[in-house]
Amino acid sequence: MKRLYTVALTGKPNALYKQATEQFMTEEPISALEVHNAVKVYGRQPHGVTALNDVSLAVRQNEFFTLLGPSGCGKTTLLRIIAGFEEPTAGAISLNGKNIQDLPAHKRPVNTVFQSYALFPHMTISQNIAFGLENLKWDRARINKRVAAMLALVHMEDFGHRTAEQLSGGQRQRVALARALAPSPELLLLDEPLSALDLKLRQAMRDELRQLQRQTGITFVFVTHDQEEALDMSDRICVLGNGVIQQIGTPNEIYENPANRFVADFIGDTNFIDVTVTHVNGDQATVKTPMGLEVTATHRAASIGDKAVLSLRPEKISLQEQAAGIIMDGVIVNRNYLGGYTHYIVNAGDATLRVSKRNSDSNGVVYNIDEHVKLGFQQSSARVLVE
Repeated sequence: MKRLYTVALTGKPNALYKQATEQFMTEEPISALEVHNAVKVYGRQPHGVTALNDVSLAVRQNEFFTLLGPSGCGKTTLLRIIAGFEEPTAGAISLNGKNIQDLPAHKRPVNTVFQSYALFPHMTISQNIAFGLENLKWDRARINKRVAAMLALVHMEDFGHRTAEQLSGGQRQRVALARALAPSPELLLLDEPLSALDLKLRQAMRDELRQLQRQTGITFVFVTHDQEEALDMSDRICVLGNGVIQQIGTPNEIYENPANRFVADFIGDTNFIDVTVTHVNGDQATVKTPMGLEVTATHRAASIGDKAVLSLRPEKISLQEQAAGIIMDGVIVNRNYLGGYTHYIVNAGDATLRVSKRNSDSNGVVYNIDEHVKLGFQQSSARVLVE
């Protein structure tokens, strides 16, 4: 978003005017939500449990931002602190430049969509959507217009008279979204809203949710433990682990350039090969592998002599006639057919590697257990991670 600068001038242009002119119309991401040094400890020290430990992040306006991590990593705690349902032990929260730390939940311009939908069973769908607007003292004509617009937004114009019990899980989720979006909050929080749906419906709802975010322009903060969900929907992802931020980046950055072993292991599938760092040159490190090969790959904070791991995604490894780059000999010890891909387990010297081969041809080559094969990978596909 472009930020404009205005300067009051008296007399001839001065240095301040020159600076503003240079910055005028420059591209700067503007933060909608900022979390500063958030800490949450449950119970009293020294026996308290630390759910969040000095977490700071900034979510941009109109961004689909995802908090991703395993159960117990602190993502839902952080969401509840942003919503005002939990008080942080330390830290501050601001929304569009205003401190909301001391505001109770019902006074924050924030709405939350829960996993359980939290619809009122005794009300119609229209009444559910209108409920929050009535609490805001909107007049009836304005409420009716807004309810109709929200039903249209989620493609449920013909369902306003029904109750929640008459709807499917996916339809209930749409209603919960419509109700949360109705008052046009500055921020929408979504706490694993798709986890109760079956796989096909969950995949369809991803597209609908992303489209809703683009249509409304509202900043979304989405909580999930589903890596594929996060990669599919997010502008940026914050990976949380053990109460701290492990990495923040775009889906591509998180997957292709993980900051550490935790991120590489949690996002997708990868091979970890124990290595020793023998040389470092800028952002490239050369390592010695148990296969007897030397590999030079991108690293983060590696030093000569470090014990590290080489991270190599299964789909980055090629087999037999496609083998290219660094070549190894291997023996297939297991095979699993999963429709779009066939996954192989291959012994290569002292390393055991997982290899994914896309089934792009219905009559493509299938490699058998105990078959000797050639493996190959490009050094640019590997990452050296210090544990």
